[in-house]
Amino acid sequence: MRRILLLALRDLRLEVRDRAGLASLLAFFLLTVFLMALALGPEEGLLRRAGPGVLWVALAFMSTLLASRAFALEVEDGTLDDLLLTPGGKEWVYFGKLLFQMLLLAPLGALALLVVAGLFYLPLEKGLALYLTVLLGTLGYASVATFYAGLLARLRGREVLLPLLLFSLVVPVVLAAVRASLGLVEGVDLGEVAGWWQLLVVFDVVYVTAAALLFPVVMEG
Repeated sequence: MRRILLLALRDLRLEVRDRAGLASLLAFFLLTVFLMALALGPEEGLLRRAGPGVLWVALAFMSTLLASRAFALEVEDGTLDDLLLTPGGKEWVYFGKLLFQMLLLAPLGALALLVVAGLFYLPLEKGLALYLTVLLGTLGYASVATFYAGLLARLRGREVLLPLLLFSLVVPVVLAAVRASLGLVEGVDLGEVAGWWQLLVVFDVVYVTAAALLFPVVMEG
């Protein structure tokens, strides 16, 4: 646990100190959201219905870029092998990178929710429930993104390969998150939305467990 926390905090400190990475993430997110808002037009009902989908498209791309950066910096600095040569299991590297991403995605997800709510007329009466959906969905997405980012870290063209391998596997997570978000926006009873939350929790547990077990095998291979 100490290694996991130290690795996550080190990556977080480097990312905040660099600022260019966070600035590019925010610029990409804002550009994506504004372009989609302009493309859909001024009709309030259409924007509100499309809002959850736009939110998750933006969050998915942000998580993909963040996962790729997490391992790209290790390869550029030549520190990835140092981490893997540390005595003991290698699962802590995976969990450290995942924790680093969640420490950034949690506030970025809240900011994304507020921006999309303002542009797409999303009601925030159930803002906490929407934010819970964001956290559950981003955890499931980031768990797979971290695994594949580590697998492709040393390959050329990893920025292209990562989305191709990733998106096909995380479709159930994104679909469940969009359906839960849409239900909350449309005022569906929380009991019905809870089914999508349970599905997200199952995906999170399965993906995190499987990725943590397979990560040492693929990194040492």
